[in-house]
Amino acid sequence: MNTRPVALTFACLGTMLFALSAQERSPSPSSLSPDRQWEYKCAEYDRECSPEIVKAGTTEVVLNLDKELGVAGPDSMNAQIFWAPDSKGFAFNYSPPHAHHTRFETVAFYQLNANKWVQLPSPIEQTEHSQLAELANKHLLRGVNPHNCSTDRDILKLRSWTDDNTAILYAPCYGRTSAELNTAFLFTVKFDTVGKSKIIKTQRLSGKEAEEQ
Repeated sequence: MNTRPVALTFACLGTMLFALSAQERSPSPSSLSPDRQWEYKCAEYDRECSPEIVKAGTTEVVLNLDKELGVAGPDSMNAQIFWAPDSKGFAFNYSPPHAHHTRFETVAFYQLNANKWVQLPSPIEQTEHSQLAELANKHLLRGVNPHNCSTDRDILKLRSWTDDNTAILYAPCYGRTSAELNTAFLFTVKFDTVGKSKIIKTQRLSGKEAEEQ
């Protein structure tokens, strides 16, 4: 009896189950909103792209994210959109212009208001300090000093939406000298009906937990 086809079938099934499991652990962003009314597009040109929100199935641009946020250059290819479950908002992970020897990533939130996409105030203030340092002033646990983190990597991005008005942000901390991922923090952000945000929970991850994120 030739058992090779059976073995191959089980191997394929195992691969499919593993892939589905991985998707459940790390949801991937989608260009199309859950209600299928809006679509994120980033037309490529000369090793970069121009991010836009259009009405699904059309070329009608309703929001030019490049113009709004200054998303340009090769980093524009790595930008990601995450739609809120009700399609009334989205988070946009992107990298605005920054010094070449550094890495800077941040997140912008938008809300649908009278069929128009409006940018919401950021959960943090953009200052000369890192985003993690700004959050540390009010929201981090005692004994945590973000100034021990590398100044060359300033990263804050959306990890996931937990419901229509609640999002989880991820901020890693890399060592100043080792450049290794030492720890990371999760910040749960709640938006009210007018789009005002409030951080309602913080969580510190170990180095191993941060790597899994």
